[in-house]
Amino acid sequence: MSSKEHNSGHGTLAAFTVCADSELAGIAVAASNVPGIKYAGEFQDYITANRRPHFPPAIKQAPACIAFIDFDRDAELAIETAESFRNTPSPHVISVGVSSKVDAELLLRAMRAGCSEFLHKPITEAGFQETLRQLQHRLLSSIALPSSRGQVISFLGAKGGVGATTLAVHVATSLATKLGKKTLLIDHHHQLGHVCLYLGIKESRYQFDDLIRNVQRLDSDLLQGFVVKHASGLEVLASPDTCAAPYRSSREEIEQALDFLRQQYDFILIDSSIAYEEITGAMIHLSDEVALVATPDVAALRDLTRYVDHLSLSKIAASKLRIVINRASSDDAISPEQIEKAVRFPIYISIPNNYAELLRAINAGEPVNSQRRSEFTTQIGKWAKRLALAGENSEPVAPKRKFAFWR
Repeated sequence: MSSKEHNSGHGTLAAFTVCADSELAGIAVAASNVPGIKYAGEFQDYITANRRPHFPPAIKQAPACIAFIDFDRDAELAIETAESFRNTPSPHVISVGVSSKVDAELLLRAMRAGCSEFLHKPITEAGFQETLRQLQHRLLSSIALPSSRGQVISFLGAKGGVGATTLAVHVATSLATKLGKKTLLIDHHHQLGHVCLYLGIKESRYQFDDLIRNVQRLDSDLLQGFVVKHASGLEVLASPDTCAAPYRSSREEIEQALDFLRQQYDFILIDSSIAYEEITGAMIHLSDEVALVATPDVAALRDLTRYVDHLSLSKIAASKLRIVINRASSDDAISPEQIEKAVRFPIYISIPNNYAELLRAINAGEPVNSQRRSEFTTQIGKWAKRLALAGENSEPVAPKRKFAFWR
C-alpha cells in the first residue's frame, strides 16, 4: 500500500482518497480551496481488517479526517473500508462513498457501514467543495472543546419493580420544565424499555444502540435524527420496543458517546439495569451520580445491601452512589434509620408513595404534572434542584463496618 503524503498544519482537517480513479482527482484541488482542509494523499488499495494502513503524519496529526472511498473497483471491499474507518478510534475518520452507479441497496449498505455521505459521479469541483465544507462544519462541531460539561446521572433499580424508570422520567421532566435545563433521557434497556410508554411517545425510529453504532460519525445534526422530542421539551433516546438481541457496545463506544452528549445537554439521565454486568461498571465510572433505587421492603433492601457492599469496594463508585427509597410512607415496617444502618449509607432522598396517581399517569402516557402540589412532586422538584445547583449534592459517607441485618 502506498500513500502520497503532504504536510498538514496543526488543527487542519485532512482529506484523502481510497482507490480513486481519475474522476476523483478534483478532490485535491477542491481541498486546496477550502480553508482549514488539507489534501493528505491517496491510498491505492482498500483498507480492511487484513490490510491495515500506515497512516502518514498528515493524517495522524489531524484532529479529524475525511475519506473519499471509490466504490467502483470493488463495492464489497469499499464497504469493508468504511467499516474499518468506523472502528478505528484514532485518527477519527468520516467516510464518503463515491460511485458511478448508485442503487438503493448499495446506498443503504454503505450508510450502515459508516458512510456519512454518498456522491454520484461525475462530481464537479464545486460539488467536492460543498461536501468538504459541510463535513468540515460537522466535524468541527463534534470535536470542539465544550465550555461546560453536562452531568450524567444513572438510575438503577436494586431489583425489578422498584420504580427506577418512573423516577427517571419525572426527574428528567422536572429538570426540563421547571428548571429550564436542556435534558436528555436515555432508555438504556436492550429491549422493551418503558420510558416512551410513560411519556406517551408512540413512535421512535432509532434507539440508543443505533447512536452507539454510529458514534464515530456522531455530530449535532445526526443526533437530532436519533432523539425524540417530548412536549415538555425533554429529549429522549428510546429502547427497542421489540424483542431483539442486544448490541454489544464497548466501554470505549459508550464513553465516546457520553463525552459527545455532555457537550450537547445540561443533563443526561440514563435509565438502565444493574443486571447488565458487562457494562454496569463502565456506566458507573462514566456517570457523575448513580441513583440506586429501592423500596422499603425486605426483598428490595436485601438486594440493595448486597449491591452497596459490592459497589463500596471502589472508592470512586462509592463517591457517586445515591440511595433513593421509593414509595416511602409513615406506615413502613422498616424505618429510614434501620435502612441506613443496614446499608451503611445515608438515604439521599425518599420519594413518598403515590402509586395510584402514578399508575393513572402511566396508563395515560403523561407524567404527573410538576405544577401539581403533592408530596411526590415536591420531592421530585427538590431532587431536580439538588442536581441543578452546584455544591448542594449530598455526599455519601464512608462505608462502615459490616452489619448483618439483611443476611
